[in-house]
Amino acid sequence: MDEAIQRLRDADADALRYVEVVLTDVDDTLTRHGRVAAATLAAMERLRHAGIALVPVTGGCAGWCDHIVRAWPVAAVIGESGAFRFRKTANGGLDQHFVRPREQLRDEQHRLLELAERALAMEPQARLAADQPYRLADVAIDHAQDVNPPLPRATVTRLMECMRATGARARASSIHVNAWFGDHDKASMAAWMLESDFDLDAAAQNRRVLFIGDAPNDESLFERYPLSVGVANIAAHLELMQARPRWLCHASHGEGFVEMVECLLAAR
Repeated sequence: MDEAIQRLRDADADALRYVEVVLTDVDDTLTRHGRVAAATLAAMERLRHAGIALVPVTGGCAGWCDHIVRAWPVAAVIGESGAFRFRKTANGGLDQHFVRPREQLRDEQHRLLELAERALAMEPQARLAADQPYRLADVAIDHAQDVNPPLPRATVTRLMECMRATGARARASSIHVNAWFGDHDKASMAAWMLESDFDLDAAAQNRRVLFIGDAPNDESLFERYPLSVGVANIAAHLELMQARPRWLCHASHGEGFVEMVECLLAAR
């Protein structure tokens, strides 16, 4: 373990007891092999009953995010690497905020798909993610979800470099390479949402928001939020990351999320 990262169970309770919002990655932070365990769902419910808002912040597609915000015990969801925020309204409807007009995002996505075709032609083992038809803004290339065996790290790096060479942004999650145009990312949309929806300014966010994640595409959130946690499976990526979590769970995947919830509620 990096010497600068503490074990979560050694965290000072004073640092955790004022948390009002938990931002969480989804793939391999809440899930293991794509599934959410009953204990993880129960921990999510415990946060809700304790009055702590849970907001998944994911590279996942808009179709999945629509389901998450309607069916899971969450306050909102940020998807496609910060392209949008969905939340349910008081009357049960869906409030959608996009970083730019949807028509512009769709035009950008068409360009990204053309660029992705060129990248895939150079890396024939790679392919578009199965959820690409349900995306509104970005492009996702599968490197470890349905591709078996997972693509080597060098191939993932080449795919990102290929997309970046065209002016797009590209980051790797534990399963996909996500690419998009624009300066937005997970952290910028989270900051907007926390101020607009939760009335938390930047100073309040530092004290009252915790983020938990597992991969290099979470770096913007590890950098932005002082109260940050990595589930144990992030250890495989730490050498590649400049912004790292403050604390590290003993457990991995959804079990690590449960560990974080237990520590957070104990601090309260």
